[in-house]
Amino acid sequence: MKTANMFSRNFMAKSFLSMVLLVAIGCDNSDEQEYISIDPASDDGEWVTFMEDLSYESLVLVEDQDELSEALQQVSEGDLVFFEEKDTRDTQDLQSTNGALLAVSGLDKGQMTIKDISDKGAVQKPSQTEFKHRGQYRRSCRILEIKRSVLSGDIAHYQILVRMGKGPYDIVRIHRVVREARKYRPVRTSGNVFMVHGSSQDFDDIFLRPGVDTPNEQNSSPYFLASQNIDVWGIDLGWTLVPLETTDFSSFQDWGTTKDTRHVMKSMAIARLVRGLTRQGFGRMNLLGFSYGGFLTYNAAYKETRQHRILRDIKGIIPADWAMLYSPEDDAYRENICNAGRAAEANYLDGVYQTSNGAAFAAVGGAALSDPTGDSPFAPGLTNYQFAIVAAAVPGPSPQAPNWHFLGGEFDGQAPTGLLYTDTERWFKLLVSLAPHQPTYNAVEGFGKFCEENVSTVEKQLNRIKIPILYLGAAGGFGEQGVYSTSVTSSKDVSIHIASKQPDELRAIDYGHADMFMAEDAAQMVWEPLRNWLVDHK
Repeated sequence: MKTANMFSRNFMAKSFLSMVLLVAIGCDNSDEQEYISIDPASDDGEWVTFMEDLSYESLVLVEDQDELSEALQQVSEGDLVFFEEKDTRDTQDLQSTNGALLAVSGLDKGQMTIKDISDKGAVQKPSQTEFKHRGQYRRSCRILEIKRSVLSGDIAHYQILVRMGKGPYDIVRIHRVVREARKYRPVRTSGNVFMVHGSSQDFDDIFLRPGVDTPNEQNSSPYFLASQNIDVWGIDLGWTLVPLETTDFSSFQDWGTTKDTRHVMKSMAIARLVRGLTRQGFGRMNLLGFSYGGFLTYNAAYKETRQHRILRDIKGIIPADWAMLYSPEDDAYRENICNAGRAAEANYLDGVYQTSNGAAFAAVGGAALSDPTGDSPFAPGLTNYQFAIVAAAVPGPSPQAPNWHFLGGEFDGQAPTGLLYTDTERWFKLLVSLAPHQPTYNAVEGFGKFCEENVSTVEKQLNRIKIPILYLGAAGGFGEQGVYSTSVTSSKDVSIHIASKQPDELRAIDYGHADMFMAEDAAQMVWEPLRNWLVDHK
């Protein structure tokens, strides 16, 4: 790495003592350095080295001088602010902050430099001994690992493993899929999105490799978007990394939507920092959430309305086939979800802190792959193949929308014989790849929001959301039932796109919930409209 008086671990450690900022970050280096240079001509990923040295509590990213003025009024002692330097010394009162300020110059040209321009007299620096003691207590989050691989051609896949807290499973994996001009150097992108998966899934399962080994433009939404110069990010929520053989789920006791939402928001701040370090700018990002991820997307957007503007990371939201509120005529479906929440609460109160639906579905998919004509142990009278198709195509007894189903199916009378839009083997492979465990409290805290006593509160929360919204729906999933939630917000920029291939009376076999990301023609039916919206909202 080319450096001169480089940005030190010791300095970073001292500067990042009590980080609670838009981009609060800390390091553990031991030499005395003042700034780091990231050479655009280098192919060895200097920005990766910089990121791997970081630990943090939370992050603040500033796009212009006006935002810097606001940031200086919001931060606390030890906070760290990243901003693009433009004669800042002459225009800002640096005495007004107790934290550290990191100026980034050369963001769009030449060699990038990250400098500390804090007034050293504004912060009383602790001794190294004191720092180690306080730092171990404060800095619960840190970058554990960054990996890069090539998907094919010029499309790269980055994985950033991040510790988000002190619990045994407080670790998330952040993904980036992006076109590169050369190794570690993305092209200048024309839009961005941060994607959040649904229940029992992770980023690979439903987005990057849904039932496929090799992603391409037609079978992988992140690959498709990246090939169209969209900067694609995503997350594996912490519970997806819990091993199948786990038996102690005590750490799941208070793990609900609040914790998952916090992890999503912190991960978006990291994504914004890396985008800045790779010359995409520090701008806010669009947040997409599929299914349960749609709940987290709405929840994160609401929570940001409670924060000062300078602390927000979300530019627009894309709830994908999810509803937060139902219109009065659809009240029965709201009650179905509420009842699911009550059932989860009963299990939770009995000390069952995890649901292992992912492991059960994996058994269904495994049987369909290994012995498709064998008798299903889960449904006497059906083969393993037939039961796996039933799981995909037949609406449950308490659907979340009229004839809600996971994938559109073919039927011979009442019996499903195959899938209409998604390759059956892909469905089976998706099942065996699902995350085995998920906290029960996810459903308690999330589904409970649909109970009648909470409806007015959710309505008030949605009404505070004013940012742009794209609702993506599947006619055989939540479909039209997901539109009502957007109408309750205060956004003046709402777009609706519902993928449908059948008339209303055939909703039972129309595009299903997950066909949006698995169907053979999903690129045309869903991803291209998504790309167009992202370009318009970059």
